[in-house]
Amino acid sequence: MKNKDIKWLSMLGLCAWALLSGCTSVNTFPNIARPGDTVSVMVGGSAQARKSNVSAVLTDASGQVFDLQALGKVRSVFNLRTDGRSIGQHYSPYLDSYVSWIFGHEPLQTVMVADLPATATVGQATLSVGFNGVNDNSSGAGNPFTVKMEIIAGKGASEKFLRSALGGDQPVNFSRLETAPHAQVNFGTGTTFIGAASLVIDFNETVVNANDLNVYVPESTVRGDFLNPGAFGKTQRMVYWHQDGLKLYVDIVAPQGIDPRFLQLFVVHPTGLASSPAFSIVSAQVYGTDGNAIAVTPTLTYSP
Repeated sequence: MKNKDIKWLSMLGLCAWALLSGCTSVNTFPNIARPGDTVSVMVGGSAQARKSNVSAVLTDASGQVFDLQALGKVRSVFNLRTDGRSIGQHYSPYLDSYVSWIFGHEPLQTVMVADLPATATVGQATLSVGFNGVNDNSSGAGNPFTVKMEIIAGKGASEKFLRSALGGDQPVNFSRLETAPHAQVNFGTGTTFIGAASLVIDFNETVVNANDLNVYVPESTVRGDFLNPGAFGKTQRMVYWHQDGLKLYVDIVAPQGIDPRFLQLFVVHPTGLASSPAFSIVSAQVYGTDGNAIAVTPTLTYSP
């Protein structure tokens, strides 16, 4: 493994460790770089963040202002999730584990990778990063926020992040890290715990091949609640799904009951479709832990 690969993996590890507290960078990584080099920035925790809606403006030591988005210097924006076995995943303070769910998503760390302009002046610089139309950033940082870095003398180069493959060293394909188009199903923020649910989701089978659909269900490991941390187990659920080529059928079982805000699912599909798959919930039954129907109406939102 090359030294630059170790540095890249170290950055991923640091971001994954930091995501539980919804952090945002105070410096880039690395925080010292040459003009033209590649840097990465932890830009909060947002399920809505995309490469297309990020703003990134560099102001160098001479006062030059570079709009990295307009210059095509923003290479990728993607989310990281921590190791499911990590200490922080299970034994973080309650608020650290819960804060992202307040904003409507699982714990995650948003990362931006960008190239510096080759004509940036040597010296102290600032990078202002923000997102347009994003309202779920669990970091608590301002939008935009500013991070610091130092530009040093030399001629940098855009990092390819080479990886070993059967065909030889290959550059990283950042698009494979970015969020796929999806429909998100939420069960609201009510106080009645859900014991089971059954959904039927329709879609336009002429637009998307049913065999290309997949369902992702975020896991929650929040322990008890703020006043009474208690034990694990209150967020357990089992999800089963299948499709018949025309519709998607999802069945959820949570015998101990689950807080609705911890129950989410995503129907994911490939990029490059000719139009929207037109996902819609055509049938939904939701039950409490006693087996009786409860007044919870799942909602579906589509993100292309």
